[in-house]
Amino acid sequence: MMLKAVWNYILQIFGITKTNTTGEQLTENMGFTQKYEAVEEMNFTAIFANRLATLAMSESTADVVGNNGRVALLDQCLGEVWGWMKRVVSRMLGTGGCIIVPYVRLGGIQFDVLSQERIVIHEKQGNRITRATVLADSVKQKEKQYFRWVDYRVAEGNLYITNKVTDQWGNNAFLEQWAEIEDIAISGVDRVLVAFFQSPVDSRRFSDEYGVPITYGCDGLIREIFECFEQIRDEYKLKEVKIFADERMFQKDAKTGKYRMPSKVFFAAHGKESGDMIEVFSPEIRHSSYYERLQYLFGLLEKSIGTSKGVLTAPETRGATATEIKAGLYDTYSMIGDIRNAIEKGVRDYIYACNVLANCYELAPMGEYGVRFDWSYEMIESSSETWGQLKDALDLGVKSKVELRQWLNPNETTDEAQKVLDKLAEMQDLGKGKGLGDVQDLEEVPQTL
Repeated sequence: MMLKAVWNYILQIFGITKTNTTGEQLTENMGFTQKYEAVEEMNFTAIFANRLATLAMSESTADVVGNNGRVALLDQCLGEVWGWMKRVVSRMLGTGGCIIVPYVRLGGIQFDVLSQERIVIHEKQGNRITRATVLADSVKQKEKQYFRWVDYRVAEGNLYITNKVTDQWGNNAFLEQWAEIEDIAISGVDRVLVAFFQSPVDSRRFSDEYGVPITYGCDGLIREIFECFEQIRDEYKLKEVKIFADERMFQKDAKTGKYRMPSKVFFAAHGKESGDMIEVFSPEIRHSSYYERLQYLFGLLEKSIGTSKGVLTAPETRGATATEIKAGLYDTYSMIGDIRNAIEKGVRDYIYACNVLANCYELAPMGEYGVRFDWSYEMIESSSETWGQLKDALDLGVKSKVELRQWLNPNETTDEAQKVLDKLAEMQDLGKGKGLGDVQDLEEVPQTL
């Protein structure tokens, strides 16, 4: 694909004379995506990315807090993108980064999820991207491919968003379906309206514009694992049972002059007259030595990536106490913490972008908002331990009944939880039921609430 050449042409179209991104980085980012998306053979990058994404996102929630119309809109935006978050995190870890681009269409905020190779970062101020070009969309019509490019530029507190459409050769083009998208300028903005979820893996270089995959630097070790797979496959293939029969057991076909025998039976010429008429070749397979090496390589790959045992190898749980099991998961848990930090930064940037778009298009009244994350810690503690901590926090006045109810019912919003609690309180006052007001007397996690 000549996308790299088109990139260079696009930079000229938008008048970009200076960029932090080199051609080598563009090529590398495209290579990361191709490796992650490969499905022809076992993909260790995808295995680790999916596994860690599951651990990071399982039973975790996020919401926008506040009490105004703007919060309701932003919470809806977050809820819609949160449903995609596991795939976003998996792609972030598999390719080095993932971007979410919000935009307004038909009076609402929508978004696109794109891989890291679809963005070129030109300028940054600290951790904030202030100039970038994004390949926002592509479509194929007949034999031609068309691309929609969006350039974001922050200058003196103003954001300028410019759109261009080209064909696969970089020539200017027009598509009716993109005709409604306009160039806009927004004031009071300090970053591009793109949420960049960057992999926390160390790239081992000073430039940090882009992330690297979870298996970065492990290519040699992965090749060794595949070589071990080949050796095991050959070991089984070359040592299939073979039966050798003496030539005296068969007669030649008068017409063809060939011997007739089953496919698993082999012709043994010049057999000993005093020997057995049939011999069986069935050597033992050296599976133990090969699989020991394979498990050793799996363990090395887990260590190289930075996880504990349990992704490719069996977790160390036999005969271990609960404390020892938790200690054995510490490396993986630490990495999950880094992944969640990257998620929080990306989500906050996404909500910031949605808030700016809501101001620009007057989608909801202005108002203050905050973003709250409720991460699951089931990797290192049981639900009963967490429930006990929540009850203690309620007694100390640092947690509310609404928060306890949302922990039990993660899909409930703050308003929905409060309405149920109010109804339970009314029933308790009437003596018709028992609600969460008596939560201090409970010894176990209730089944329903």
